[in-house]
Parts: sequence; structure tokens; C-alpha cells
Amino acid sequence: MRGPVYAVTSGLLAALASLCGKYAMATTEAMDLCETTLVLMYSDEDSVPHKQITAICDQYSVFLRLFFFVLMVGVNCLMWTTFTKALRFSTTSLEATITNTAANFFFTAILGQVLFGEVVTSLWWMGTVFIICGLLLMHHASNVPPRKPGTRPKTH
Repeated sequence: MRGPVYAVTSGLLAALASLCGKYAMATTEAMDLCETTLVLMYSDEDSVPHKQITAICDQYSVFLRLFFFVLMVGVNCLMWTTFTKALRFSTTSLEATITNTAANFFFTAILGQVLFGEVVTSLWWMGTVFIICGLLLMHHASNVPPRKPGTRPKTH
């Protein structure tokens, strides 16, 4: 049971690392986050002019992006640590990989919808299902016991 828990956790961490990467590499995303945070912080007090908020975010955008870059690297390190544990505690490496991949896709879709307003279409979900089905087929094929040379496969 520990293997799947570690695999789901590593999938979540992979999605969070991607989120940090998006904030680190996309200037507009980092600026939007900064402006939204400042607006929420000062909503109870006298309203701060939007120009002032934009100026503050412009001034600190490099530091914010650098922070998210360092966070991305750190979360990736945690993700690989938990994925390694998932490999150790799973019955097969493919089981850990399938669970990790499914969790990563799921959490990425949720984070994209909630934080960025991205639309995850049915075509995207269908592609995700096909990828996971392909991994499951690989897992099933790896669990088939090998035949002895010269014997025929059993037919039912």
C-alpha cells in the first residue's frame, strides 16, 4: 500500500513543480500572481491604486520568478525522492510509473483549471486515458509468465 501512496504523492509533486516552473518562466503569470496577492492583501484597507500595485510587482518580478525557479528545483527533488520510494515499495516499476503518471495528469488538469482558468477538453481527457491504458497494457504484458521454448500458448 505504501508504493501507490508514494506514487500519487510524487505525481502531485510533479504537478506542483510544473506549476512553479510556469510561474518562474512566464513573466505574465508571475505578475498576475503578484498583483492578485497584493490586491487581496490590501482589500480591507484603503484601496491601493492599480498603478502602484503594478509598479511594486514590476520591481519584484525578478525575485519572484527566481523564488519560483528555486522552488521548482526543490519540489522536483522531493518528487524524485518520493518516486524512488514508490519504485521501492511497489510490486513492479511499471505500477509506480502508471500511478505517478495518472496522478500527475489529474493534478495538472485540476491546477490548470483552478489557477489559470484553463479549459481541459474531453479530447485532452481522452488522450490521458489512452496514455494510461497504454501503460496498463505494458504492465499487464510484463506480468505474463514466460513460455517455455517449443510450447504453444494456452487457448481458452
